[in-house]
Amino acid sequence: MIGLDFPIKPQWIHDIHQLWAPNEPISNLISRSLVSTMQELGGEKTRRNSLSILLRHYVATEGSGNARHTIDKDVWVAYSQKHAVTSLAPAYLVQLVAHNALASDTIRFITRRYKTGDTFKSEELKHHIIGKYGERKVVTNAVSAFLRTMQYFSVLEPVKAAGEYRVCERLTLSAEIFPLAFYALWSLNPVPQIDFDTFNRLLIDSFISDDNLDDYWKRHQPALWTISERVDARFAIVKYPDIENLESTLLNSVSQS
Repeated sequence: MIGLDFPIKPQWIHDIHQLWAPNEPISNLISRSLVSTMQELGGEKTRRNSLSILLRHYVATEGSGNARHTIDKDVWVAYSQKHAVTSLAPAYLVQLVAHNALASDTIRFITRRYKTGDTFKSEELKHHIIGKYGERKVVTNAVSAFLRTMQYFSVLEPVKAAGEYRVCERLTLSAEIFPLAFYALWSLNPVPQIDFDTFNRLLIDSFISDDNLDDYWKRHQPALWTISERVDARFAIVKYPDIENLESTLLNSVSQS
């Protein structure tokens, strides 16, 4: 499943997290969200489609069908209720890129070919993505939608020529939000030992600036990990090498901030 047929905006994610309540039917959150946010999107059907992508990536749920409901405590919600959307947007993007193959392929197409200020045509990107996923309507729709998403995240800006985009400056994580970006990536492969350089590369490939990343690793030691540096390698040994314990630690940390 491509899963990105409609755009999402950082502000919408933040809005939904302000509307969130624990242990409630997801249908209730959907109803409130359709009334309170995403109003710049045309009709309710379009808002529902964008909302479904947002909920899939940024709201944890349990159950299925009519029994589907929010959980008791949600890490993404906890951070959104403590921090401004401008601070959280880089971590939101890391989550989207980490958990969606088309987003990952698209961002890496840009980061590995272009520097800040470079321009490219959308046809170049579409040709690349079609070469990987096939020339299907769902693929071309997803590319068009994700181009809008990248504009909303300030990754790209359109230039005068139709279908041409300029690459913006990379997004900068703050020290407070770094653990959330770590969680977004690490949850895909929760191993106890993390190679610094490999992990930093994943962040950089997600359109994150490398400014201060090494300092952030040190700042969150020993609360989240222990650092081991050798001549040939740099590692972090995660203090809580399972997702549930890490989530609990992050929730406690953000509640005390």
